Amino acid sequence: MHPLSRRTLLAASAVTVAAGAVASCSDDDAAPSSTAPSGSEPPATEPPATDPPVTDPPATDPPATDPPVTLDLPADPFQLGVASGDPDATSVVLWTRLAPTPLEGGGMPADDVAVVWEVAADDTFAELVAHGEVTATAADGHAVHVLAELPEGSWTYRFRAGQYTSPAGTTRVAPAAGTTPDEVRVATASCQHYGHGYYAAHRDLASQQPDFVVWLGDYIYEGAGEWDAGSSDRSHLGPEPTTVEEYRNRYGLYKSDPDLQAAHAVCPWFVIWDDHEVENNYAGLTPQDAADEATFAARRAAAYKVWWEHQPTRLPAPEGEEYRIYRSAAWGDLLTLALLDGRQYRTDQACGDATLSLEPPCADIVAPGRTMLGDEQEQWLYDTLGASTAVWQCLGNQVILADATFNGAILNFDQWDGYPEQRARILQHLADTDVPNVVVVTGDIHLAAVAQLRAGERGTGTPVGVEFITTSISSDGLIGDELTDVLKSFPDLVDAELAHRGYTLHTVTPERWTAEYRIVADVDDPASEVTVYQTYVIEAGTNTVAVA
Repeated sequence: MHPLSRRTLLAASAVTVAAGAVASCSDDDAAPSSTAPSGSEPPATEPPATDPPVTDPPATDPPATDPPVTLDLPADPFQLGVASGDPDATSVVLWTRLAPTPLEGGGMPADDVAVVWEVAADDTFAELVAHGEVTATAADGHAVHVLAELPEGSWTYRFRAGQYTSPAGTTRVAPAAGTTPDEVRVATASCQHYGHGYYAAHRDLASQQPDFVVWLGDYIYEGAGEWDAGSSDRSHLGPEPTTVEEYRNRYGLYKSDPDLQAAHAVCPWFVIWDDHEVENNYAGLTPQDAADEATFAARRAAAYKVWWEHQPTRLPAPEGEEYRIYRSAAWGDLLTLALLDGRQYRTDQACGDATLSLEPPCADIVAPGRTMLGDEQEQWLYDTLGASTAVWQCLGNQVILADATFNGAILNFDQWDGYPEQRARILQHLADTDVPNVVVVTGDIHLAAVAQLRAGERGTGTPVGVEFITTSISSDGLIGDELTDVLKSFPDLVDAELAHRGYTLHTVTPERWTAEYRIVADVDDPASEVTVYQTYVIEAGTNTVAVA
């Protein structure tokens, strides 16, 4: 979708600008074991609906001393920091990628490299609780994914390769099934365009030390440097990526940011993608530009591979053009997390993916079988929710689920408004099966909002959950904040904040879900103040939200 410029929005009428509130996340400038190679696959069996894939625990070798120096590395290979992710009750994935020159293909020799990993009680590493050796392969860009089996608690980890030692990170595993922790603190975030501003939001996130982060998509943006500049003095380097090496360079640029590295190092992340990890507004194997159709499958496969290389996920490396990333996780019996993929399986956007049209939608919008998730993922979602015994059910979702139509017009065909049949079916399923305490966390839109989810008619239907929409980490907003009241006139939109970038910090207990919207004063200042805009509360059992 070609986005609407800020100048056009500010000059438009109030009705047209209200439509801009739902413009999509586009730009104006258009697990292996501890001793296995990082690309090895976990067992082929399908995991239970509410559990992530299971991998064998690491070997219990004697304590590591010096790592094997297989070659003299040209420079410090840990330029991209460390990360952890996808924790379950017994293990967590530890990640790094060896890249002495991350903006130039990585800069590693064409050799596989031995990497030692260590987990300790603190950053002195005097007492190791787990350790091992893994091979960083050239075929996978020297990315490392280690599945470390760990006891309950908070742990410090690091890597060593050649003559170099990585920075240390902090991680933890999830509480065991059958236990209900008193509290979990979760940060949700998305949309971190490198050229649109600095990552003060990540700096603040790291200082808050949540138990885990849910990343909701648009980890990178694909635009070329001269096309994709923002208001800050940062910009993309090189052309729009289409190959493995070009996507690696783009991730290298993003992950070189110290505040993003700090946010990754402070706790484990659960990561899903949206469109900009490949290309704006793509749908399945349909590219944004029809002229690219013949080459798009190869481009998407390259982007998916490089996404895996740079994320701390326990998923196996992709093979071929398709790559399943939707999965579930649990935080004891307090929270079940269902992470969706709303991009790979969707039908192409209807009605030519029209932008901000106030006309009635074309007939295609109600064509049978139109889908955002695909049939298999939809059934998986129902099975996951049905199997959960947790107090709260949280859906990690890319684009706005709540009804944001305007007088019958679909203002953004890339959002769930463009897939009304499947949305209605999912929301009605929540009502019919009485799924308790549903919370949907959403990114994409570059504004902060809170929405009531309903089965049936907008504004009057049965409340079945609450949607917390987080604003962007740095990506430019799409409309001026003087139109906040217009947005609040949408029947199911409880609140909205349009002026700032930031993220959302959630505190979840058995009794209530509290969402604190944290906003950045000046995205062009890396040292910017970050404050609380507003806090919202859901009392367990109500499926409704209120200002705290």
